[in-house]
Amino acid sequence: MIELEMQNVSLGYDHNPILRDLNLKVSPGELVGLIGPNGCGKSTLIKAFSHIINPLAGTILVDGRVISRIPRRELSRMVGVVPQIPLLPSTFSAFEIVLMGRNPHLGLFQSEGPRDWNLALQAMEKTATRSLANRYVNELSGGEIQCLLIARALVQETRAILLDEPTANLDIGRQVEILDLMEEQCHNQNLAVLAALHDLNLAGQYCDRLILLHNGSIHAEGTPSEVVTNSNIKEVYGAENCVYTHPVNGLPIVLVGAAGK
Repeated sequence: MIELEMQNVSLGYDHNPILRDLNLKVSPGELVGLIGPNGCGKSTLIKAFSHIINPLAGTILVDGRVISRIPRRELSRMVGVVPQIPLLPSTFSAFEIVLMGRNPHLGLFQSEGPRDWNLALQAMEKTATRSLANRYVNELSGGEIQCLLIARALVQETRAILLDEPTANLDIGRQVEILDLMEEQCHNQNLAVLAALHDLNLAGQYCDRLILLHNGSIHAEGTPSEVVTNSNIKEVYGAENCVYTHPVNGLPIVLVGAAGK
């Protein structure tokens, strides 16, 4: 079990802070959603927990250890990442991309074995991508690549997963399938999952807890019903009286009409 934590963390680029004095935790078995308008720092926060960038101030902990003191290879066995804009070799097959998730578990000059191949195929089954196994990256759609990246993260067998817009480029059916899968993995495997999401309705339906970012800080944090409120949506997004209660599960949903209608 792994806990992700930030203590008084400020994040940014070229010494210019985007987020200041963040204090947050993601516990095992918890699916936490990062929400907020474009440019609020969701991807920056994911990059910090991935150790792609260093904090300008404060401490980032993974499993109680300062992230900068964890060797990169070891960190990749602890935390899986699904990036928003991946850089993938176009000449690799879909199966090879997923199999890359086993690299942190291999020794120097060690090749993948039957267990690694089986894990990759199982992950592709879970993400409905097994039919793509022999196709090359440059032949795939953005949505298909997104599903492969999620399969690759599952193959890593980490105890925490970071997702940066995991439903980007997916149709509504695939969005539900992928979030159903992540919810199941989170709760049944006791994973700590942090997901940056644009869709407030998906965030409200699937996340145990939400963190709303705005103006360089955490504007609100809590259950979906505590965070997705008319007042918060008005203050952060500028939309008024658009939050309603789902008739089946009682969770918040956001309905927005065109101006004047």
